[in-house]
Amino acid sequence: MIKKEMSSGSALLNPAQAGQERMLKYKTLAVAFLYPDDNLFGIFPDIRPDREKLQAEYDRLFRAKEIWLYTTEYLAENEFQRADYLADIMGFYRAFGMDTNKDRPDALPGVLEFMYYLIFKEQRAQATENALICLDAQKKFFTQYVYAPAKKIAETIIAQAQNSFYKEMAEELLEFVESEKKVLAR
Repeated sequence: MIKKEMSSGSALLNPAQAGQERMLKYKTLAVAFLYPDDNLFGIFPDIRPDREKLQAEYDRLFRAKEIWLYTTEYLAENEFQRADYLADIMGFYRAFGMDTNKDRPDALPGVLEFMYYLIFKEQRAQATENALICLDAQKKFFTQYVYAPAKKIAETIIAQAQNSFYKEMAEELLEFVESEKKVLAR
């Protein structure tokens, strides 16, 4: 099947192994919610024959149906609040030397990729003050800009997806953010 699961004993893994698994999951989910192109098929080669169907489903879900893949659309109550959230997200990115590509800073693949990067930075810093800064940033960013909107996005996709790939990826996202909530609460 498509699913790339974290090991069932990930709670028993050492922190570096657990971090590697978390990084892989963030990266996989980030790519899964990009437009279906070679990046997607590089991670999920088994679905390459369904390229046209996946592209059509992506267009139907995320362009025609307007399931927004922008996290602040699920957080902001008005345009002013959305602008504040977008500025804050950009502040996180810039603080860690990152910038966005051509998409909005709150695009789901981008925020998932940023979580991947924060875990990577934490692991590179090892047991230093910089590692604690990265961990603190993970907790804040996840709580403020990933958890609630990712849940809403996933639930909406599950309810509307006709293609099993997007439904399964949304189910994985939902399950993963719940597990991340527990991991980052420690």
